[in-house]
This record gives sequence, structure tokens and C-alpha cells, in this order.
Amino acid sequence: MKVRYHTTLFALLIVALLAAACSSGDQSEEGSAGSAAATSTPVPTAALSARPTYTVERGTVEDVFTFTGRWQARDQLSLSFPTSGTIRQVNVRAGDAVSAGDLLADYDTSDLENQLASAQLNLESALSNIDTSETGSVESVENAQISLANARLSLESQKNSSPWTSVASAKLQLESAQRSLDDANRSYLEALSHPENPASSADSAYQQVQSAQQQLDSAQISYSSAAQSYSNYEIQLEQQENAVLQAELALERAIADASAGVSDESVRSAQLNIDQINEDIANASLYAPIDGVVLQVNIATGDSVQAYSTVIVIGLPEPKEVIASLALTDANNLAVGMTGTCQVMNQPATAVGCAVRRIPLNSSDADQTTRVAASLEGVADNQLIEVDIPLEVREDVLWLPPSVIRTFQNRTFVVLQTADGPQTVDVELGLQTDDRVEIVSGVQEGDVVVAP
Repeated sequence: MKVRYHTTLFALLIVALLAAACSSGDQSEEGSAGSAAATSTPVPTAALSARPTYTVERGTVEDVFTFTGRWQARDQLSLSFPTSGTIRQVNVRAGDAVSAGDLLADYDTSDLENQLASAQLNLESALSNIDTSETGSVESVENAQISLANARLSLESQKNSSPWTSVASAKLQLESAQRSLDDANRSYLEALSHPENPASSADSAYQQVQSAQQQLDSAQISYSSAAQSYSNYEIQLEQQENAVLQAELALERAIADASAGVSDESVRSAQLNIDQINEDIANASLYAPIDGVVLQVNIATGDSVQAYSTVIVIGLPEPKEVIASLALTDANNLAVGMTGTCQVMNQPATAVGCAVRRIPLNSSDADQTTRVAASLEGVADNQLIEVDIPLEVREDVLWLPPSVIRTFQNRTFVVLQTADGPQTVDVELGLQTDDRVEIVSGVQEGDVVVAP
């Protein structure tokens, strides 16, 4: 455009000079009266003609909140050791499938094993110091035998009362509730995609989403309760096993007392020390509490670990959802039930409808993550997912790009390209986004606006 302008201007100058040369004689005759009748034609400046223009169009302006999260299992458990120690081995990696009872990691127990050997020597020494001249009581031995038999019966009864079936049933109910929520969300999205239907259709679909969410929350509570019952069962099972061990030790002591004729406090103290060390050794191993998949491993061989620090995260393989860590102020832009689209990062072809499932209510919530439910097929664990949630939508409105909007001394205006030249008009703005600005008044569809 600039090259054409200079060429034209140069041509006009040449024509003007030739005209002036040809008419020099006439001008001397006509005098000042002829020069007074001459007029000038304004030529557009190069800067103005080079400015881009935009046509006022009618369309949709959306304020979309975009964030990213990871495609991860929805139901997760954070595992930790009850004591501090140094990692000896880690048997799993992220992505491994595990079964309940599998050994995930353990501490180096060399020091504890040395302490146990020393404590056992102390016990043997205490036993050797018992006066063998006294006879023990046969009744105490019989009582110890009965106690051991009862402890074994209690252990067997505890094993037979496993609540695993309740956990499995609760898990099935949870999965069913999730499917119902997914179906309700799809129905709601389907209702929203048909604006020609009565508004009551969308309202009814939304009520179904809320109802399904409540049923899912209830199923989650039931599943958590069943899992806790199973955890309590395992603890009680260990307690019953300890009770059997204690009864066996009591029988041994009774037999020893019966043969030695004495109940020595040093023997009991040594045995208690052994029991404590054995418990510490048992706490040095971390086992999988459920069948699931390892989502995260935060430790390696040789690491020092503090008690109750999360070292491994496992979860149920399905269902999965988008899990995002947002600032609380950003999460507060959202609300449960809001719908949008989710896609694998930089892969628009994978885009599907999705809905916000939960957000943290405040900074004191234990779970500060934002969860978005979606049906993404064939997506790998931990894949980065982009989520677009429309916060506000204006349809069938006039819009322009933000770059053409001008402000000066509390005025908001644009410059229109008209047949009579540039014209400045004030405009009223509506919804504003990064790429589009709603124009409420001041221009009409089809107007051509000159950029600054």
C-alpha cells in the first residue's frame, strides 16, 4: 500500500508541474482573479490508508475460564509409615497394579533386629536367674492353656467375620452412582444443546444431575465407611493375633514358673521389651490396604522418612477424572455442576463435554483440589488435560476485537470508515474477553472500524 501511494503522489506532482508550465502565460493574463478560483483536493495520508480495518459482526462473546489438571483416579489413598525411619526398599512404581496385602516398601530394620537379639539375650538371662528350687502352680499352667485356646478361637472367629463383601458391595454401588451421574450430566448437556426445547427440559435434567450427585456422595460415604470397617477389621485381626502371641507367652511363662517356682518381674520386663521391638519391626513395613493402582511414589532407597508423611498414593483404577490444583480465588470462579469442555492438552480432536464435580469450599478443606468429571477414552494416567468452563455467555450480539476500542478522557469510542472520511463515535461496551468485546450501542452490524 505504501509503494502505491508514493507512486501516485509522484505522478500527481509531475502533472501539476506540467500544467503550471503550460498555463504560465494564461496566468499572467488572468491575474489574481484566476488564482482565487483554484481549489485543492485532499489526499489521504499514508498512515491512515495503511491502518487495518475490522467489520462489526454479530456473534457470541464468551468469558471462558481455562485451566489444566491431570487425568487421575478419582478415589485415592495416601499411605504413610506410623514411625520414622530410613527406606530399605521400594517394591512399586507409579502405574503398578497392587493387591491388598502386597508389600509396597519397608524400612531398614538392622538396628531393630540388633535390639531384638539383645532383648532376647536379656530374657534368657532373666530366665536363667530364676530359682529352680521352687515349684510352680499347675493351675496357672492350666489357666494359661485355656486362655491360649480362647485366644485362638477369637482369632479364628475374627478371620471368619471379614467385611470384605461389604466393601465390594459398596464399591459396586459407588460405581453405579458414578455412572448415573455421568448419564445425568450427558442428559443435561444434551438438553442444553437443544435451545428450541422448553426451558423445563434443561431444568429437569439439571435436577437429575443434582440428584445423581447426591446419590454419588452418599455412595462415596458408604464406600468410605465400608473401607474403614475393613481397616478396623484388619486392626482387630492383628490385635487377636497379638492376643494369641501373648497367650502363648503367658503359657510359656506359666510353664517356666511351674518348673522354676517363681514369677520374676525382670522376665516380664524383658518380654515386654521384646514385644515392643517386634511391633516396631512390624510397623517398618508398608502394605497395600486395597486392590488398586499406584499413582505416586515419593520415596527411594536410602531416604529418611518422618512418621505419617505421605510416601505412596494408591487409588482404584476407575473411575478417573480431571484433578487440578487451583488457587482458592480461581476455584471460587467455579460452581459444582458448571459444564464445559475437556481435551488432552494440544489435542482439540479429543474434546468432550465435562462438568465440575467438586471445588474446595475454603482454605481449611482437607482436599484443596478441583475435580472435573469427564468421559475421556484411552487417555493415559497423569495426562495433562485442558479444561474450558464458560463463566458468562452473550449470544447474537455485536462484537469487535479489543484492539480497535479507544479511550480518551473518560470517553470510549471507535473510528468508523465512512464515505465522508473517518468518523468518531462513542460506544457502550458489554462483556469483554481477551479476543472479543460486546458492543451494546454506538455501531451497527456491517460498520467498518479503523484500528488505532
